Amino acid sequence: MKQRKQRRDKIARLISWGHWFTFFNILLVLAIGTLYIEATEAPGSALGVLYLIMNWLGHFAFLPFIVFIILIFPFCLLIPYTRILRGIATLVASFGLIALVADALFYRQYGYHLNTYSLSQLATDAETAFAGASFLILLGMLLIFVVLLIFELGLANIAWKRLDQLQQKHWGNAFSAVFVLCFLASHSIHIWADAVFYTPITKQDDMFPLSYPTTAKTLMSKHGLLVEQRLEATENLIRQGTAVNLAYPSRALQCARVPEAPNTLVIALNQLDTTTVTALLHEFPELTQYESPVLGHRNSTSGLFELMYALPDLYQAPIEHANKQPVYFSTLRDYRVEVALQNQLQTSSLPGALNEFTAFNLPEPSAFIGLATADTMTTEMKRILRRQIDQQTQVVVVGIQPQQPAGKEALSITAMQVPLLYTVGISLKPQPLVLLTDIMPTILARYINCVDEADAYSIGIDLSAEQRRLPVMTSFGHDLVVYDEEMTSIIQADASIRTFDNQEQKLLPGVSPATPVLVDGIRRLKRFSQEQQSTVVD
Repeated sequence: MKQRKQRRDKIARLISWGHWFTFFNILLVLAIGTLYIEATEAPGSALGVLYLIMNWLGHFAFLPFIVFIILIFPFCLLIPYTRILRGIATLVASFGLIALVADALFYRQYGYHLNTYSLSQLATDAETAFAGASFLILLGMLLIFVVLLIFELGLANIAWKRLDQLQQKHWGNAFSAVFVLCFLASHSIHIWADAVFYTPITKQDDMFPLSYPTTAKTLMSKHGLLVEQRLEATENLIRQGTAVNLAYPSRALQCARVPEAPNTLVIALNQLDTTTVTALLHEFPELTQYESPVLGHRNSTSGLFELMYALPDLYQAPIEHANKQPVYFSTLRDYRVEVALQNQLQTSSLPGALNEFTAFNLPEPSAFIGLATADTMTTEMKRILRRQIDQQTQVVVVGIQPQQPAGKEALSITAMQVPLLYTVGISLKPQPLVLLTDIMPTILARYINCVDEADAYSIGIDLSAEQRRLPVMTSFGHDLVVYDEEMTSIIQADASIRTFDNQEQKLLPGVSPATPVLVDGIRRLKRFSQEQQSTVVD
């Protein structure tokens, strides 16, 4: 009995020591956390600042605490030996702190957090500065780790030697209560902010590492709360329709070069009917027809815009007004990938910023992407196609304008379909639905690896690596369209919604997409729109 009591007392003392050791590390982590705050734009409102402070206190207190619970607390029970436990805790804390310091420094430089892509980008940028820079960075991080290890070892020993004095203090419990309240309050405030799209708070979502704030969508799915506020905010958001305050790109692209990139030719034809497809497949057996439904565009220029910019047509007017070329052009140019555009259009035109573009004209490029446009498959276009196929160039041939069969809903999947042909060098996954905005991300994935993948420069997905999940929202002029597995909904500028089923295309009175579907669809669609107002609702 006496030995059991001694063991329990020893374990209790070790756990108490662990609490104090974690508390002091929380203070250290909070100090490092200020680096993120200093490097980020101010929230822009008093409530945003209050949320920032509470989120900072709650989040950076939570990180060391969860590490203690998962990695240190079990050792207090399993290996109740003071020196071993202090050694383990010191190593765990040192590794955690060096990871946080590295992420904070990287965030201050690039504006996003460390991951596999960003590490590759960091090494590339370092070597661009001067040879051996990446080694110096690694050496610097190793030196910081050693300093942190010594500091943590001293902190662990001091906390153990003065544990009796610390246990007499009452302010530890007070601080713990503050941290817990801030953690709960910050998540509660974020639920409301997400429900009403209060941007001074929601724009902070990616500020801190390993931050996953609770959303209104999560809460409503469990408890049905905040529904009225969500519906009101959704209606206001829909009424904004296709209005765009352009922020393209939302931040500088951070992409790494893909070595040994292939050559690619994309042929976009205004009209690509069934007869032409059959003839092409017979004349060019290297081509394969993609079986998944691909949606074109009723307006040729808008369809070409979606194809080349990988953005829905709601961005066409503001981008042409700003006279911006596709943002990925500069990245391809930096990596010496030639882009050439051959325009044979007679009945329509290219997007405004590309009317005068022909090529980068790079000396000795590492690879090339060719874009060719025409009204129909001409003899000249066939010669280009044959020459490029013979040179082992990857080829994609896609129609832009659908044939629009009679008796079909104008924006239905059936009415909007266009053919897509490709060579075997391009591997495309079966998809429930494909948009013109998906083609360039699929091609560019073979040339550049971006931190946010295709999201860095487009609304589309990489058809060879990702699986689209329905529902998906896109735009056709002033209409927003939601395509789901069994129905399609058309949202007009006045926020009225018309829904029909995909099989018989019969109208479904009173049926509309779920509120979270509309909200998430619009927010994704308008990723490159920077709202001027701090809130969507008053």
